[in-house]
Amino acid sequence: MAQLGRSVLITGGVSGIGAAVARAFLADGARVTVLDRRASPDGEVVSVEGDVRSLADNERAVAAAAGERGLDVLVANAGVHDGGLKLLDGDPAELEARFRRLVEVNLLGYLLAARAAAPALLDAGGAVVLTLSDASYDVHGNNAGIAYATVKHGGVGLLKALARDLAPRVRVNGIAPGGVPTGLSVADSKGERPVTSDPELLTRRVAGRTLLGRGADLDSLAAAYVWFAGPGTAAVTGQILRVDGGLLA
Repeated sequence: MAQLGRSVLITGGVSGIGAAVARAFLADGARVTVLDRRASPDGEVVSVEGDVRSLADNERAVAAAAGERGLDVLVANAGVHDGGLKLLDGDPAELEARFRRLVEVNLLGYLLAARAAAPALLDAGGAVVLTLSDASYDVHGNNAGIAYATVKHGGVGLLKALARDLAPRVRVNGIAPGGVPTGLSVADSKGERPVTSDPELLTRRVAGRTLLGRGADLDSLAAAYVWFAGPGTAAVTGQILRVDGGLLA
C-alpha cells in the first residue's frame, strides 16, 4: 500500500473517473477528500460541496483534506464537455456560452485547485495528477467540439507550466483517457445533460479504432493515477500517460 496514510484531494470526485480514482486511492490506504457540487455517497470519503471555479471553495477543500497531517496528492479532474459543437454550428451566443463554461471548469478550475493546494503540496513534497483527454492530442478525440478540443490542448500547457512552477518539490503529471464511459456532462446555455444516452455504444465505437480492441475501463484507468502519485514515479514530472488502448498510437 504505497498510499497508506497519505492525504488525497480529488476535484470532481463523486462520479465517473473521479469516483473510480477515489476508490483506487482508498483501496491503497489513502485518506480521500473530494470537492464536488454534490456530496459523495461513499461514507469513507470526506466530501466538500462547492464549485471548482471558486478559489475559496478550493481552499476549503484543501483545508479539509490537509487537516493537521498535510496534503500529499491533488487530482484535478472536474470537467464538462461541449457536446461536439463546431465553430459554425447553431447560435453564436451558444458557442460563446459553452466555450466560457469549459474554460472556467476545465482550465480555470484546474489552475485554482493547484493554487489552493500548492503550499500544502510543497510542504509535503507531493504530487499533482491532471485529467486530460485523447482530445489533448487529437481535435477529433472524445467527440470534441471546438471548445473541448481547445481546453484539453490548453491543459497540456497548464500541466507543463505547473511542473515548472512547482519544481523541484512537487511532481505534476497527467492522464489522457480514451474510450472511457465516464458519464461526462455537456454544459450548454440551458444547464447540463449527458454527452450520450448510450455510453456503452460510444465505448464500442471507440474500441473498434484502438490497437487493443478496447479503451480503458475505469478501474485500470484509476490505477494509473495511483501509480503516478506513488514512489515509483519519483523522478517523473511534466509527463502525460495516454490510457486509451492504443487509440492514438
